[in-house]
Amino acid sequence: MLYGLDIGGTKIELAVFDEHQQSITSKRIPTPTDSYDAFLGSISQLITDMDKELSTHGKVGMGIPGFINPNSSLAQCANVPCTNGKPLQTDLEKILERPVKIENDANCFALSEAIGGAGDDVGTVLGLILGTGFGGGIVIDKKLHGGENNLAGEVGHTPLPWRVFQLASDDFPIVQCGCGMHGCLDTYLSGRGLELIYQYYSKQTLKGKDIVALYRNGGETANKAVQIYCELLASSLGSLINTLDPGTIVLGGGLSNFSELYELVPPLLSKYALNNGQLPAIKKAVFGDSGGVRGAAMLNL
Repeated sequence: MLYGLDIGGTKIELAVFDEHQQSITSKRIPTPTDSYDAFLGSISQLITDMDKELSTHGKVGMGIPGFINPNSSLAQCANVPCTNGKPLQTDLEKILERPVKIENDANCFALSEAIGGAGDDVGTVLGLILGTGFGGGIVIDKKLHGGENNLAGEVGHTPLPWRVFQLASDDFPIVQCGCGMHGCLDTYLSGRGLELIYQYYSKQTLKGKDIVALYRNGGETANKAVQIYCELLASSLGSLINTLDPGTIVLGGGLSNFSELYELVPPLLSKYALNNGQLPAIKKAVFGDSGGVRGAAMLNL
């Protein structure tokens, strides 16, 4: 059996799949974020109970909102602070008495969509999450590409394209990112990015879902904000297409449910991507919120 663990700031989800990627069962528990021992104990209990329930010794994969530093083997995981600087993989393997594969949750999302999902039929899949942040994963021939430092796909920490200053103006807000740099795409292509753009034009603060509603009702300022957002997304995707040449780009996260993106963005790509062949399709994720936990399980295929 394949066990997938999706670690979030508030919950831990365990999902079980068979070797044919069929879902068997799942369970959720609260995430202990203050005590490392409590965190390890919760994972151990969850896995041990599932082993007993299914009379098996499942293969464990885990997706975290961070990564394991390949040089130090220590975890970096902002949303679960008790794991920061800890040898998470080593400790779990000792407690569970089996190998444990750990990847960034965006990588798990991309892997899930490359195996039986929206990118199943192509060799190179770029999975991007337009959610609380903007990040992604790269899958080549159904295998994750992590890079030398396991940072491949961290596209949210590249800078705004120059095009924004033509589209908006010189006083467009350049915000400091949580990583310490300024003008990162993570700030502008996430859900809060659409909110920031709308606030810039309207001088009012609205949630993303309300901006989308205004756009659908013909709101002029909302239309302007969506136009700028789509141009920023398209220009950013153009750079990624020129670099990675993916067969399919799969979108997940809250803004992936904004269905108009799939109509508005593709026609813009030709302005930003080399047009030497067919541009990749932009698709909505098949597995939605289950992509992370499913992808974690697929780490052991």
